[in-house]
Amino acid sequence: MRMFKINMIFRNLLKYFRSISIGKKFLAVSYIQIFIPIILIGVLSFRISSDLIFRKYVGYTTDVIKTARLRIVDKINELNSITQDILYQTELYNILDKSMKNVDYYDDVASLTNKFRKIILGHIDIQSIGVFTKDKKLCVVDNTSKEVGLDEIIPNQISFEKVYNIAAKGNGKPVWYVALQKNDKESKVAVLITRCINNPQTLKFEGILVVMINTELFDKTFSELVAEKSQAIAVVGDSIFISTKGEINKEKILKLMYQVKNKNGVVTYTSNEYIVNILPIKHVDWYIVTSIPVKILFRDIDKLRMWLIALCFLSFVITSAMSLMLSMDFLKPINAIVEATKRIRKGEYKTIENIDRKDELGILIDNFNSMVVKINHLINSIYKEQITRKEAELKVLQTQLNPHFLFNILESINWLAQLNGVSQISDVVIALSKLLEVNLKEEKFLTLEEEIKYITSYVSILKINFGEENLKLEVDVDRKALKLRIPKLLVQPLVENSIFHGIRPRGFGKIFVGGYIWNDKLAIIVKDDGVGISPEKLKGIRKDLEDDNEIFLEQEGRSYTRIGLVNVLKRLKLIYGKDASFSIESLPQRGTTIKIEILLDALSRAVEESIQELSGEGEEEDV
Repeated sequence: MRMFKINMIFRNLLKYFRSISIGKKFLAVSYIQIFIPIILIGVLSFRISSDLIFRKYVGYTTDVIKTARLRIVDKINELNSITQDILYQTELYNILDKSMKNVDYYDDVASLTNKFRKIILGHIDIQSIGVFTKDKKLCVVDNTSKEVGLDEIIPNQISFEKVYNIAAKGNGKPVWYVALQKNDKESKVAVLITRCINNPQTLKFEGILVVMINTELFDKTFSELVAEKSQAIAVVGDSIFISTKGEINKEKILKLMYQVKNKNGVVTYTSNEYIVNILPIKHVDWYIVTSIPVKILFRDIDKLRMWLIALCFLSFVITSAMSLMLSMDFLKPINAIVEATKRIRKGEYKTIENIDRKDELGILIDNFNSMVVKINHLINSIYKEQITRKEAELKVLQTQLNPHFLFNILESINWLAQLNGVSQISDVVIALSKLLEVNLKEEKFLTLEEEIKYITSYVSILKINFGEENLKLEVDVDRKALKLRIPKLLVQPLVENSIFHGIRPRGFGKIFVGGYIWNDKLAIIVKDDGVGISPEKLKGIRKDLEDDNEIFLEQEGRSYTRIGLVNVLKRLKLIYGKDASFSIESLPQRGTTIKIEILLDALSRAVEESIQELSGEGEEEDV
């Protein structure tokens, strides 16, 4: 059911898409092709950039806290070594021994104090050094700074019992301890190194060594490594923040630290508010912590997002404008073609103008214009042919009588001529009957054999005026050519022109009519030995034959000779086009030769088209 609904939705969308115009389709496809890549590129770019910035920050922070750990570990090792050097002092053991025996140890204290002072002056990271006896009495305390020293921390802030317990955990090794100093004004952090003092000879416990560290050591380490003001960094030991730079959520950091106690390397935690990196310092069970607000870290990402949005919008506007211009460039010729086809449907055969293109649309418009020109030419040609045919039919109708009545009259004349023994009148009547028979036929095409018979009858009638011996007719036609069908009365006007304009001026002559087939063409030759045509007049006739303007029998200012020849040529062009040719040659007092050549394929094609036209007219009449 779900698939059916999806298919229906898809079909409706497809149906709607097919119903809209090409312009809307083009714009829709263009916007889809523009919008989707821009969104994908923008989203992917933002995502990749965000990941790169995040990884870059994590990598940078990791390097920072690792470097800080190395420095702190170096300091721890250095300070542990100092405590070891203190244990090598003989005065220390003399003081502890005399203190246990209640012997005066003032001179030894003075000597050891000087050595402690040198150590403190040589190491600014050491704030105070103290030695405590086994019975928890202060033996030596040296505090040369203005800061709070061990004499104020022990036992006021940290009891002797606790200090001894812390030192005992190291079993002779240095133990780092972080304590929180509390007073009325503020709370400060104290970092102590405690170590048991064992007699080197008896290895018995005789006291403890306590070294107080200056916490500015860690502040200097962070200030050199951290350049980002918004980033917070801290060293945490014994759940106390020893040194902190920047604002940091201490409660959340302490909760996260409990989760990474047994882990190695940098551990990163990401929330909606902060990104926290934690690195354990295994030597002293401390932690280095960095924290940065997410909004600060992604401040550059937000700028990148805004730039991407602006660039995407700008790209969308530019590409949309280009797509709109391109679509208008395509739609203009398409709309011109559509409007032209609408005009053609209304019967207005006009070409498309003012479109200067060389692409496929330009080729389509050129072909369309060429088609319109050909249609106009064909319409005009058919129109001319119909006018010519109607005029010929009108002329025939104007001169013809009722066929049956006319043939009855001619038959009566023939019977009277034979009855009275006038054979010449009988021959003329028979010839005239054959002429009328051909003229009255409705067929457009006759065989060449029928055309020759018509010419023979026509010449036999004219011999009455010229005399039997003064007008001769010679016919030479191939047997195959006799069966070919040509337009009715195509040759007769040529014979008529030869008789009246070539032979009659001199009073006698011979007409030759030939029909031959060669090179897939039918050649018809009409030749006379009359007076011929002068070069000037022949040039004018040829010019008229080459003129494509409409020529009618009613035209004035032209001789009957030209009219007959032009009409024959016009019929050839209308029926056969370029498949037929017409030529005329003449010399004064030597005669004139007219030659017609028609392709055999064109002859058969014209007859078939005529048959189809007649059948089409018959069907229309039936309807």
